[in-house]
Amino acid sequence: MSEEKKKETSASVEETQDRQTHAAKEAVHADPSIEAMTRDEAMEYFQLPAWGKREDLDKQFWKLCKIYQAKKDEQKLADISAAYAIATGERDRKREEKLEEDTAKHYFGKTKKQWAEFWHYEWWKFAIAAAAIVIIVAVVQYFFLEPKTDFRVASIGHFSQNTELLADYMKENYGLTNPDVDFANVVSDNDEGEEVEPYATSKAASLIAVKPDILVLDAMTAPAYVMGENTMNLDDVYAQMQATWSAEELSHIEPYMYSKARFYEEYADTLPQDYREDLDELTEEDYIEHVYGFKVNDEIDRLSLGYTVKWKKTDPCIIISVNIGSIQVDKATDIMLKMLKDISAFRTMYLETHPYAESTD
Repeated sequence: MSEEKKKETSASVEETQDRQTHAAKEAVHADPSIEAMTRDEAMEYFQLPAWGKREDLDKQFWKLCKIYQAKKDEQKLADISAAYAIATGERDRKREEKLEEDTAKHYFGKTKKQWAEFWHYEWWKFAIAAAAIVIIVAVVQYFFLEPKTDFRVASIGHFSQNTELLADYMKENYGLTNPDVDFANVVSDNDEGEEVEPYATSKAASLIAVKPDILVLDAMTAPAYVMGENTMNLDDVYAQMQATWSAEELSHIEPYMYSKARFYEEYADTLPQDYREDLDELTEEDYIEHVYGFKVNDEIDRLSLGYTVKWKKTDPCIIISVNIGSIQVDKATDIMLKMLKDISAFRTMYLETHPYAESTD
């Protein structure tokens, strides 16, 4: 047999012997006469009076343990441990706990005390599990149960909007399942001393960031979004409307025309000097005005769409356009046209609940 093989065999034998010795130790029980002692008798076993101090008991216990560990007397060590448990009250405490456990009412296999201890040490695991469940449910609900937003209308200007009116109408008439309709009350060029809502500009930026399909603006905010290349050139769309729509349908809207040259004329002087120096030179094309949306000038038409414009002196119109950043421009254009064509229907519904709206008295 090789030397390496001998070493492996020897190690295996030693390991087996250790396991046997350990098993033998576990099998040693204290003498029944020790286990039957009272506390006073256990203290006497350690040659201490019944009123002896705990520190004296500990000294005696460890002193005896060292002696019998050296002698490898497992029986004596078992007796000493049992006597020590009695002298310290540990045995009686465990007996009381066992009795309490046996007589107490159990809930799902544990007593009320055991459940209290269990939750004291294990609560964090359940907290993590509960948080994970909440996240999973939210993800499942968002991606699988709730319908995804299939259309977005973002309105930015100094107005308020009844968003449910337009959203419900779109669901009922345009085949949409979950349209998102929202607005930001932004005050641009505030010469009228209008109250400015906090965070309105931030909200407007967030509305644009999610790439809405239709943009609704007021006369003061529209130039910024036209020059920011958010609104689509609708020249061809308007030409088609003129060719196919009735005079009554066209009477509810007016094309919103704008150009780069007009923006320079109206706003260049209000820009900081650094910005003015960076402005591009105008070309012939920059003087040509294009259609970037459709104005709704009539107040009842605007109210029927859910918009209450807050300007007192400034042109109170709203301008409905297609966002060039939409991921479904064709669909956005179709729905914008349906909205504009349905203004008369919106108006009829509004007058049913506001019969005196057209009265001048």
